[in-house]
Parts: sequence; C-alpha cells; structure tokens
Amino acid sequence: DFHVPSEYLTNIHIRHKLAPIKLNRYGEDLLFFMFYTATQDVLQLAAAAELYNRDWRYHKEERVWITRAPGMEPHVKTNTYERGTYYFFDAQGWRKVAKEFHLDYDKLEDRPHLPATLHHNPAALA
Repeated sequence: DFHVPSEYLTNIHIRHKLAPIKLNRYGEDLLFFMFYTATQDVLQLAAAAELYNRDWRYHKEERVWITRAPGMEPHVKTNTYERGTYYFFDAQGWRKVAKEFHLDYDKLEDRPHLPATLHHNPAALA
C-alpha cells in the first residue's frame, strides 16, 4: 500500500453528506466493471452482492460469473447439480457467452456478505 497525504482523505469528512450508492439502478456492465476493477475493495463486494441479487453466481473453479439463459429451464436438475444453457461473463471479451454446462451447486460462491459499515443505508445497495 501507499502513503496518502491526509488532505486527500476527504471521504471520512464528507461521507455522511454524500448520497448513497444505489447499485440496483446500474446496468450489469457497470457492476462487472466494479467487480473486476475494484479488487480488494468494499465496492467489489457490493457489486458482487448486486450481481447475486440479479441471479448471477460466481463459479469458484471456472472463476467466472454465470447465470441461466433467460427463458431456458435446465434440461436436468437434481439436489446437487443441473445441466442446461447458461451465460458466462467473459471478462476478456467483455461479453456474455452462452453455452451448455453441467453446474455443480457446491462450486458456486455463496452470497457475498457486506461489512456492517456499508449498511448505514441498507436500501442503498439492495
């Protein structure tokens, strides 16, 4: 990490005056941008939580975001997996790619937990 002069640390003095960030108003492109560029930051968690709210799931082994293709039910669905058509978010090409996939539920990341400091206005991120 780097030393930041105190005069640049204005957030602690004005944060109570700023309008809350309402991620539910933003498009998926911006949420993915926040997730991939705000690494190790609370905004990354907040973007992940909003993507989760929109039925995107992070696949731990593939290391990609995945969601069911709209209007497509899985061909096979059990308690532990499902097979069907899913959209994968390709961060390199910045696009959604549809493909058939066998999805094991235990390989999906759980819902992100936001720190309590971010919940000063819970409706802001929901």
